[in-house]
Amino acid sequence: MLHQVITTEKVPFTYRVAGLGSRFLAWLVDAGLIVILGTAGFCGGIVLETGREGMGMALILLWLFALTWGYFLLFEWLWHGQTPGKRLLGIRVIQWQGTSVTFYQSAVRNILRVVDSLPIFYALGFCVAACNRESRRLGDIAAGTLVVHTERKAKPIHALPDAPGQPNTVRQPLIRQRLTQLEREQKQTLLDLSLRRNQLSVPDRARLFRAAAEFLQERLDLAPEEYVSDEKFVLQLAAMLGERPALEVEAAAKIAVSR
Repeated sequence: MLHQVITTEKVPFTYRVAGLGSRFLAWLVDAGLIVILGTAGFCGGIVLETGREGMGMALILLWLFALTWGYFLLFEWLWHGQTPGKRLLGIRVIQWQGTSVTFYQSAVRNILRVVDSLPIFYALGFCVAACNRESRRLGDIAAGTLVVHTERKAKPIHALPDAPGQPNTVRQPLIRQRLTQLEREQKQTLLDLSLRRNQLSVPDRARLFRAAAEFLQERLDLAPEEYVSDEKFVLQLAAMLGERPALEVEAAAKIAVSR
């Protein structure tokens, strides 16, 4: 099952929807990790309880509460729609419009896990997902999200095939400093455009990279070197973004979705 999104620039992107099987396996991995983490917290609480009565039990209850409500929420928000289980299975939660899931959307879809799990073992969520083409449970429908497959061959931006050479070493410190002016969403858009460029038609590719180059030149007050095309200029900056150690940049480069 494919889900197609038309951007505001009238450029189509296609996502392969994750089925119930891959989602269930990802959930099993996450459930196993939750059990392991819960057991570790329980053992630590028991040790603390022997030394200070009441403190260990409070720690256990707080730890279990945090795991129950925070595990999926925080991972999906910080890892751009992925948990350890989803990452292992190569799937990801996105917005219906194809962009990264927000904290609010992740909170809604995970709070409604309580409803999806009724009456036992996600029976209601399974029935709802089985009855719609996109395999969306109630949490996905309420939050406006969708689970899709990611591109297995996607690599960080600094390892892109046929990536252009870097700007000269004199300009690199200045460019790195100017790149910090970009917002998180703008960095993600730049990385996604670079990784998806082969999915675009030639006219759309040229138009989008020209628009991106003009925006970067105006926003960062940078001009491309002589004889450097718009696309090469954008890819050079994206490659330098990929070298940055920030978690948000590395995660954005690794979650490029499949065609």
